[in-house]
Amino acid sequence: MKLPILKIAELTGIHRDTISKRLADLPFDAGKKGAKLYTSEDALAAIYKTDSLEAARAEQARTAAQLNAIRADVLRKTRIPIAIVLQVHDEIFQAIAATLKAAEGKLLSRELINDLFEKFRSAPKW
Repeated sequence: MKLPILKIAELTGIHRDTISKRLADLPFDAGKKGAKLYTSEDALAAIYKTDSLEAARAEQARTAAQLNAIRADVLRKTRIPIAIVLQVHDEIFQAIAATLKAAEGKLLSRELINDLFEKFRSAPKW
C-alpha cells in the first residue's frame, strides 16, 4: 500500500517533519498535488529504523502503549506537571544552599549533614 507523508504521520503519531527526514533516502512515486507516495513496508522500516515490518509494528505498538499510559495518568490526574516538579526542586536546593551558607566557616557536623539529608528526603512530600 502506498501512502503520503501526512497519512503516515497520522497513522504513526509522529510529526510529519520527522517522517520526511527519515524517508528522505527512500524512493517514492508522485501523487496528487505533488505528494510523495511511499510503500508502507519501506516507510515503517525507515521510520522505526528496523529491518522488518513486524519489528516496526512491535515498536509502534510499544510507543502507543506508552502514550496510552501517559494519557491515563493525565486523566486520573496522577501525573505531576513539570512546572510543579521544577518549583519544588528549586525550593529544596534553595533551602540546602541557605543551610550551607549559614554554616560557612563552621565544621560540617553530623547534625548539619542529617539536616541536609532530611531536606532531600522530604522532597516527595512537597
